[in-house]
Amino acid sequence: MVTPKSAAHPLCKGLLLRTSWSKLEPRRGRYDFSDIDRQIEVAERSARDPKSLAFSLAISAGLGGGPQGANYPAWLIDEGVETMPIQFRREEGLVPKMWDPLFQKRLKNLADAVSQKFAKDKRLKLVYVPQATANGVEGHFNGNSNAVLARNGLTQDVWVGAVKQAAISFADSFDDCAIAVEVHEVLGSPQIPMRILNELYEDPKYRDQIGAGMWWISGGMKYQPALVEALKKYPGDIYGQIIGNSSQPHRFGDRSGDFTAVYRQAMELDVRYLEAWNFEFDYNTQNQNIENFNKYAHQKYELGVANPPVPTFTKPELTSRGTSRGPRDFQGMRRRPPR
Repeated sequence: MVTPKSAAHPLCKGLLLRTSWSKLEPRRGRYDFSDIDRQIEVAERSARDPKSLAFSLAISAGLGGGPQGANYPAWLIDEGVETMPIQFRREEGLVPKMWDPLFQKRLKNLADAVSQKFAKDKRLKLVYVPQATANGVEGHFNGNSNAVLARNGLTQDVWVGAVKQAAISFADSFDDCAIAVEVHEVLGSPQIPMRILNELYEDPKYRDQIGAGMWWISGGMKYQPALVEALKKYPGDIYGQIIGNSSQPHRFGDRSGDFTAVYRQAMELDVRYLEAWNFEFDYNTQNQNIENFNKYAHQKYELGVANPPVPTFTKPELTSRGTSRGPRDFQGMRRRPPR
């Protein structure tokens, strides 16, 4: 989340604005940007230098799994967009078929409207492609039967074509921004997300604009190891988000609890930047490590240093005020943070 502490933190170089299609366009063609505006206002009010802020933007177009219902607007279904049943976090629901031509048309309209909103704000640097998936940004249907997905029309070619079309729509609308397609294995295969990325990279018009999003950097190799290996060979840009916060040791380093493994994995994958959870900035849990990673990324990706010095990372004690007080301080944070 965008919080006052994270926006004011000297090591936080940018903020992720997260919202849903249903909030942005509650009625067809009638746009409401108040959710984005509110987050920007929090950031501007707290930041040391509001003009130097950078933003990335993620709009969910999927099931969502939240108490407010689906993240795509209900009027899509009323208009006749085809749907299919999926489960997300043990909740059943319907998501639009992303390959439905009407869905793609309305998604392009959304891209145009949001780009016009941000046309004069050069602080927006990166936009994630909305996907009609479980959480609506990440490209997965985790927890769903491949057979059920296939029966509803989801095939390799269909999914590759739909995600590519959406990525191109956003790239054409946001011609001054980087675009990221968040990738997961689909139908149990790393080939599907890699086809999307590689085919977009092979198009010279989009090669330098559209890259990969990886919202599950953990420093481990037990989750989607084939896709991790494929991404190591991917020649395009990769943008990363850490899979959780540092109060969840079971999620890092294949359950070794070594949170610092995420930085080393990010460097191995040639990830341009990391989105850390606001927890790290609110509680100052990773200051030295974040500073070291920032210096490395700045040298490599902004200054163009081919082989910058490899930083060291230390495993700090879990603490909110600079001293170790044990896990009870973070009982409320140990569950997976909401997305």
